[in-house]
Amino acid sequence: MASDIASGFIKANHSVDLLRIKRGADFNLAQYDILGVGAPAYSYRAPRIVTRFLRKLDFYRKPFFVFSTSGGVPGNTLWNLYKAMYRKAGLFLGSIEGFGTTNIKSWMPKITDTNQKLGGLTKHDCEMAQLFSEKILDRLTRWKKNFDKMEMRGLIPQSNLLYYIWAGFFTWRSEMAFYVGIKLLDKEKCNSCKLCATKICPSGAISLNKKNMPRFNELRCVGCSGCVNLCPKDAIWTLRSKNHRQYDLYKDYILKH
Repeated sequence: MASDIASGFIKANHSVDLLRIKRGADFNLAQYDILGVGAPAYSYRAPRIVTRFLRKLDFYRKPFFVFSTSGGVPGNTLWNLYKAMYRKAGLFLGSIEGFGTTNIKSWMPKITDTNQKLGGLTKHDCEMAQLFSEKILDRLTRWKKNFDKMEMRGLIPQSNLLYYIWAGFFTWRSEMAFYVGIKLLDKEKCNSCKLCATKICPSGAISLNKKNMPRFNELRCVGCSGCVNLCPKDAIWTLRSKNHRQYDLYKDYILKH
């Protein structure tokens, strides 16, 4: 969805940078005119690694928007992102969400099922994301001339108490990591490409040995399943994933950033 929103801004002759949030990243946001932050729904909320990172950033009172993707139930994801930013950001310009296949191993096609395909965001959602950029620019232009406080308040995402309670009990790092399972390496498949440690893992949970093969620190794992899903040789697996195909619809974005 980030690339679809970006393409809308680019069509309007604006430049866009896509920055990936992960442990150790260092952003200087002072140079930007508008900030947009997105995240996948992570058991009805934005990933904690994302919201914790956002709370440490200076947004320089810049206008901002938020977006999320989910399998159909985004929960409080948009609210979590808004809440993490609004104190240090400027005007809130709106939000958008898209729906597609979710990263849930038990739902992934079996390895033996070669006919079933994964579906990403729908064509409609991608088109809406591109049009969303136009709405953002229109609101910013109008509000510079005549700020509509009531309109802005109507755009603020709403939170749901039930999702809030669920997230308070079941979305902590150890629980999400437990759901993915202990990572194992097929040394016959691994080609020492180093991508799992240098590009894929957002939490610094993977280091490399002298042969450039991954070592997993389960105490740092946030349960994103990136290493399991995006290994180009499918060499990383868990007991939950070994009979299922990889969910790799987002690999191009992750490996570029």
